[in-house]
Amino acid sequence: MPSLPIAGPPAPKRILLAALLSLATLCAQTDRGSLTGTVSDISGGLVRGARMEAVNRASHFVWRTTSGNAGQYAIPNLPPGVYDLAIEAPGFKKSVRSAIRIDVGESIRADARLEPGAVIESVEIVAPPVLLETETSETGTLLPQGQVIDFPLSFSGGRSPEDFAYKLAPGAQGDNWMSRVNGSPAFSKEVLLDGASVTTYIAGHFGESSVSLEALEEFRVQTSGYSAEFGRTAGGIFNFVMKSGGNQLHGSAMGQLRNEWMDANSFLNNAYGRPRARDRRHNYAFSLGGPPASRASTAARIAPSSMPPSSVTPKPTPDWAALP
Repeated sequence: MPSLPIAGPPAPKRILLAALLSLATLCAQTDRGSLTGTVSDISGGLVRGARMEAVNRASHFVWRTTSGNAGQYAIPNLPPGVYDLAIEAPGFKKSVRSAIRIDVGESIRADARLEPGAVIESVEIVAPPVLLETETSETGTLLPQGQVIDFPLSFSGGRSPEDFAYKLAPGAQGDNWMSRVNGSPAFSKEVLLDGASVTTYIAGHFGESSVSLEALEEFRVQTSGYSAEFGRTAGGIFNFVMKSGGNQLHGSAMGQLRNEWMDANSFLNNAYGRPRARDRRHNYAFSLGGPPASRASTAARIAPSSMPPSSVTPKPTPDWAALP
């Protein structure tokens, strides 16, 4: 008896379903940060409809929004980096808050108080470092790349960024094979790389497939109080963010050299006339980022991480050299 074909959903429905699934994937940017706050005047009155513009200093991408009826605003899904926030409203001077640092999974509050005046006038405020995050109840430890590479390499038993976390993050213990966060069972944590889960058949294991330390910008160990957007975990989250591109060429390099001629011989070897034991290890790494060669000044930047969301408006960069 010939088999009958099984009819699937109509083509338009299949296309709609695929689009919805893709949108859900794009929205799950759990490595991103956000800006939030309230816009008011000098008397404390709330300012409605103020235009907000957040500019990433490295890539010059722009995020825009407006304040609501209660003067509140929120700019979500911001990649980690340094931002300048500009606020404009009719009848008020332009206010600029510069050098706002946003780290992975961090929500920064930046309230603005506008002064009466012409829009062509501006007031610039340099944002001080945020010492206490008040917008979320999450607890965890941020480990920027500069801090990690300044530690002795033998501190973690090698150049494994995850191993450093167990030495520095309160509540986390173990190594990159078996670990526990706040007393949770082993193999129960979640590991995210640029917002995507790297969990395969072993939950939370990132040892052999871990990216190079030179490719990481920073990572955060989230131990408790994290929001509902983080799932698939019963024992904390290790949130890694890779380096991104920018308008200027930038990079890093390292070299590790071990050789017995730099070591002192042991007491017993000297007593018995033995030479120093052979100990030779060489390890090198580098990273490089920047804009690609392109005729369009708004082309995508070189970056190992995911591209910014569709709501981002690239800002023209006039200092790029056009190809002949």
